[in-house]
Amino acid sequence: MPKDRKIYIVIFTCISVAIFVTILVTRSKSETIYKIGDNGINARPIEFLFNGESRLTGELGVSLPSAIGPGNPVACTPPDPSTQCYSYGDYANLTITDVGDYCANIEWTSVFARRLEDCFNVGSDEYIYGASGENQMYWPINPDAKNESAYITGGRFGCIIENYWLFSKGAVIHANEENPLFVSWNTTHPNQICLISSDIYPYSQRAPLSLRYTVCVGENVKTTHVSHFPKFYQKPSSLPDETMLLYPYFSTWAQYKRDVNQSIVIDFAQQIVSRGFEASSHIQIDDNWETCYGEGAFDPIKFPDPAEMVRQVKTLNLRVTLWFHPFINFECEMFVTALQAEYLVKDGKGKAGISSWWVGDNTGSLDVTNPAALAWWLGRLAQLEVTTGIEGFKFDAGEITYLPYSILLTGNQNLVPNLYTTKAVEAYAGFGKLVEARVGRLNQGLPMFFRMNDKRSLWGYQVGLKSMIPTALQFGIIGYPFVLPDMIGGNAYDEGWPSKELYIRWMQVNVFMPAVQFSIVPWDDHFDDETVEICKRILAIRNQYQDEILNAASQAVAEGWPINRPIWWVDPTDPVTFTIDQAYMLGDNILVAPVVEEGATSVDIYLPDGSWISGVTNVTHLGPGWLRNYSAPLDIIPYFVKTN
Repeated sequence: MPKDRKIYIVIFTCISVAIFVTILVTRSKSETIYKIGDNGINARPIEFLFNGESRLTGELGVSLPSAIGPGNPVACTPPDPSTQCYSYGDYANLTITDVGDYCANIEWTSVFARRLEDCFNVGSDEYIYGASGENQMYWPINPDAKNESAYITGGRFGCIIENYWLFSKGAVIHANEENPLFVSWNTTHPNQICLISSDIYPYSQRAPLSLRYTVCVGENVKTTHVSHFPKFYQKPSSLPDETMLLYPYFSTWAQYKRDVNQSIVIDFAQQIVSRGFEASSHIQIDDNWETCYGEGAFDPIKFPDPAEMVRQVKTLNLRVTLWFHPFINFECEMFVTALQAEYLVKDGKGKAGISSWWVGDNTGSLDVTNPAALAWWLGRLAQLEVTTGIEGFKFDAGEITYLPYSILLTGNQNLVPNLYTTKAVEAYAGFGKLVEARVGRLNQGLPMFFRMNDKRSLWGYQVGLKSMIPTALQFGIIGYPFVLPDMIGGNAYDEGWPSKELYIRWMQVNVFMPAVQFSIVPWDDHFDDETVEICKRILAIRNQYQDEILNAASQAVAEGWPINRPIWWVDPTDPVTFTIDQAYMLGDNILVAPVVEEGATSVDIYLPDGSWISGVTNVTHLGPGWLRNYSAPLDIIPYFVKTN
């Protein structure tokens, strides 16, 4: 080929590629992911699209005064072709920015408004996941209507909360953590979830007030979550304690409540081993081991030699952990020390704030944002580890609702009050990978277990057995994969001891969750030998799939994915999977469908797309489809392994 012809071909090819790239760039900028309308009233309709298909609709400016009007499009300053700006006179301004990768930022600002509100529609065939993990838990969260409430830990939304809402059609909303955020769902505005920025209690005043959030869309619910969740949250930095992931542990709490002492702990450990549960992770000494709540010292009458107690337990190949909290009760000697050193959370007047908790009507809370206070507190616990040989802590509390009415914290004031929870959990995590906490806020990166709140020994959704799987799924979807389910059989509070049936079904629900926590023991007098044998068989099933547990846990670290995944994770295009709340996945290949109805000996099971071998019968079933009235007597836990 002549040399000049070769040059011509190269030049032509380069020009063609340049034109093609220019067309693609032009298309990507012109195909915005949203359309905003004007219906002549304050609230502007907005629709978010993925490749031209609707994913989410809503209304912007719902609570603006009617006299303000619908606002007017204005030139943005500085000019930006990816941003649209609207002015509502001198009252408020709205900007919407297409930030690329199928996401848009929405921001309201106002120097006059004390309330800014946007609402999003949820149709009868649309579902919401994420946001929080609480006592009364549903999956999806649609059935659980919420009156407008401050979005704080320990409040109406639970102890682990994130500003993240995932929609089944393929959309996600992430609200900026600096918003003084209130949320309502399906109450004042039926079939709408509303985000409200309002600088009233428990938030500080803002000047100006703003409401900022991001909406992202995708092909389906799974790809949307997988693509966009990492934009807002960290992945766990590493695995927590591997032994606790694989083997059960035993807490003194539900079995003994506050009636615990050195001889009881040693006897408890000996029972665990003699009853055939020697392959366990550790014993946890729960409430009422201290001389005074917050003193951080073993009661010498109940525990005359804690180091010897721990030594004896360790000879049984069991480790020992200890329950603790950030409170110091008024009657404790340590309260005076903390008060004088200004280690306690201060109220709005700059004085040590006094509040209450479940074992103290007058208590101070450690100021976890004060470096000196934190060093003092952590040092005391570290010394306790050294002198006794304990290897970790179960930390209770850290939520906002146990703090004084108004608080002063050090740090970004726009993150207050939830900043307290974030910093408390960061402090807890310093005690290693055997740590557990029951609160969380922007703590996804920590390699530790996050515990469900206390469950009652009941069957239903209200802190009972049916809330277990929804809670595990919610924790996972907001970035807390290392879920610590509550104690097998619940806590046996005023509802009384769990029945044998409830206890065994609870164990079956827990079989492939990231940890197993006993307290009420299988050999308790309320049960029988069959209870013990069934529990052992369930643990044997769990042991059979240890590699699957570790693989799913490793994926959680590498990808930020849940360990226990919703059924729609297998086929996010199958709408039947969107509302399945009493089955879950371990990783991508094991589906668990336990019985959760009292008296039931069969269960309806939905298998999504694929080939599934029953772990009970070894029979292969093809999905998608229902297995109706699948036999599941009390000693059977239905589970299936995906083969393709």
